[in-house]
Order: sequence, then structure tokens, then C-alpha cells
Amino acid sequence: MNSITVSPAIKKVASTAKKKPVSTTKKKKASPAKGKPVSIAKEKIELSKQVMDFIEASFKGRRIAYFVLETERTREGAYIVCVAIESEAGYYKMDWGWHCSFTKAKAETVLMNDKLGLNEEEVNDIIITTMGPPTYQ
Repeated sequence: MNSITVSPAIKKVASTAKKKPVSTTKKKKASPAKGKPVSIAKEKIELSKQVMDFIEASFKGRRIAYFVLETERTREGAYIVCVAIESEAGYYKMDWGWHCSFTKAKAETVLMNDKLGLNEEEVNDIIITTMGPPTYQ
């Protein structure tokens, strides 16, 4: 007769796996600084800041500008943030947007461009350079 022997280590792993209760509720992440739960809105804001910093760092030497178009919206109706890179044909769309009016979304991109040190005329110049074949400087 064939018998299977199970080591004590496997028995211990199997018994501890059975004892762990399965949690059905989701806990909010705690803020590392204060130990308080972080809201989803704050998480999204922090993520958008990280994305903006990454984009700025990725295109050193070339200017970038943020803008919104009335035609670029998510399925839910949020205005998608677009990024124009100087002298590169076309533009990039972010994977997030603002759930607000077009005027408010445009104002947000103005603030983002101000952070980059760009005024409205410079933003328009950058966008214009994207409207044709690439020009390498």
C-alpha cells in the first residue's frame, strides 16, 4: 500500500493558511505623515503632480505645454489634459481629465503652464510647432 508522508513544515503552512480570516472590507490607505486615511481625490492630485513632474523631466531641452480641447473628453465627459512637445508633430493625451466646465479645465492648464514659466503666447507658439511635420533643431 502506498502512503504519502507530509513533512511537519507543510502541515504548519497548511494550518496557518486555514486560520487567516478573509477580510471583506477595504481599508483606506493611511497617510504616512499623519496616519490618517487618504482620500481618493488627494491620491489623484498627488498622482497628477507625479505625472507632470515626470513629463517635465522627460523632455529636458524641449518646451512642453498643457492644453485642453473641447473634443477630447473621457467616456464620463471629463476634459482630457493634452501635452504638446515643441517641434514634435501631434500631441499626447493624459489618461485622466477634469470633471468640470471647459472654462475651469482651461484655467487649470493655464496654472500648469504658469508653473512651467510659460505665458499664453509661448503656449500657442509651442502648439503651433506641433501642427506639421517634425522640425529638428
